[in-house]
This record gives sequence, C-alpha cells and structure tokens, in this order.
Amino acid sequence: MLFKLLLTQANSPLGSALHHDLERESVNLLLPQAEDVDWRHAESVSAYIQQKCPELVINNYAWDTLDTRDGQDAYLAAATHLAAACADADIPLIHLSGYQVFSGNSKSTHSEKDNVDPVTAQGKTLVAAEQAIARLCPRHICLRLGWVIGAYGDNLLTRLLGGYLGGQAVQANRRLRGAPTTLADVARVLVGLYKQISCGSDNWGIMHYCSGDACTQEEFAEQLLQLLIQQQLLTAEPSLTIIDDENTDEPASAILTCRVIRDCFGVQARSWRPSLLPLVKQWLHNRGE
Repeated sequence: MLFKLLLTQANSPLGSALHHDLERESVNLLLPQAEDVDWRHAESVSAYIQQKCPELVINNYAWDTLDTRDGQDAYLAAATHLAAACADADIPLIHLSGYQVFSGNSKSTHSEKDNVDPVTAQGKTLVAAEQAIARLCPRHICLRLGWVIGAYGDNLLTRLLGGYLGGQAVQANRRLRGAPTTLADVARVLVGLYKQISCGSDNWGIMHYCSGDACTQEEFAEQLLQLLIQQQLLTAEPSLTIIDDENTDEPASAILTCRVIRDCFGVQARSWRPSLLPLVKQWLHNRGE
C-alpha cells in the first residue's frame, strides 16, 4: 500500500515544486482544495485529518504570503489546528518556518539552538506557530529556511530580474547576508525527509536548511547582472544602487547552520550558482520571452 502524504498547499511556488517532485515518488498524495478543508478552522481541519488519515503532513499553507496580515493569520491558524489534529491522530508533521525568527543583531550565522527574537510581524508569526506546534504535537519538524529563490512568485531573484529587464532602478543592500536556496533544492530536502520518516526515522524538533553558498544581497545582485550581460539578455541600461544602511525590516543574516538536519537525515547543502542561468531562462519562458 502506498504511503499516504498530505501537502496542505500545492498551488504556491514552493508547493508546486514539491508537488512536482512528489509525483515521481511511490506515494498516495493528498492535495486538498479549498472546498475540502478550511485550514483556518479547527473543526474542519480535525474532520479532514480524521477522514483522510494521512501518514505524514507537510504544511506549507500560507507560507508564501507571510508578508500580509491575512497571510500571517492564516499561517498561524493552520499551524495550530494541524498540530492539534496531528497529535490526536499520532501523525508526524513537517512545518515550514524561516530565518525571520531571529533578530537583526550582527550575528553572522544562526544555529538551531539560538534564541529567537523576531523584529517583524512576519517573524513573530513564525515563532508563534513554532511554539504552538512544539506545545501540541510531539512528532514534528519545524524546518526553518533561509532566502528562497525561484523562477516563480515574489522572491529576491524575481524582484531583481523584474527590475533589470524592466529598465527600473534596482537596489541591493551590502549588509544583508544570506545563502540563496532554490525552490527545487527545498523540495529535494523535503522529499528526503519524507522518505526517511516513512522508513521509521524518529528525529524531531527545530531544523535548519539553506544552501551552502553564502553571499551578500549586493553580491547576488551583481552576479545576476553579470550573467544577464554575458547572455546578452538586457534590453535597457541597468541601474543598480548599493545600499549600505542597516535594514530593520529583517535580520541582517539569513545564513543558517544546518547541523541538525545533516546529522539526523544526512542532508547535504548545495550551491545555488549552477541553477542561476536555468532559473533566469525559466523566468523568461514564464513571461513568454
């Protein structure tokens, strides 16, 4: 019998990447629609879990919309209700979180043991969801991610591409540091976790993942610009302005140590650089160019 896995949101950039990878696995994949379950309401979530009886839940619901108040409310509600329902049914839960749980201090790398101290509403929502899950659901993984980039959605790569190829002024901050991680790489890691959990792995708690290739926002913007120039893709004179101010809207560093996920699941970090040109080509293809 196929392993039954529930993915809470497949119609988002990360959900689509994960759905694509999971379709190639021997898994009974549950992809609920809006009419099937309301993740904001405890009774609806509990009824759906009891009816479908998944063996593992991967929760990415509203993770892509945390920059809005509605997205934050939906994210926290879904995480809380899922944690309770999974605990009642003894179902493991993988929940997506992010580096925004940390403060804007000068620390260059954040480990799983560091104290959280969010500086934004987004970060506070992430922390509240993690705390609810830890309180309610013993068998859980809260997977914090760093900068996630891809050819879809709103992320650092798509914003820079839109500016460069749209003839707009582009800004990059030399004080912000991260380790860009592609959507496909995140999906690879999640599939790896599912496979080992389905085989009996019993490792739970807070875990980190980001690519093994750190850079500043300035360095990423400049490498992307050089790539566009080399590929003769620019249609207008680029305008890149470097900012040297502290950004209070997010932590100065999105670089995460990934020791726990490596030790527990053998996950090895990959570089984003070989994926940059394919991502640019995919972004252009999406726009019909």
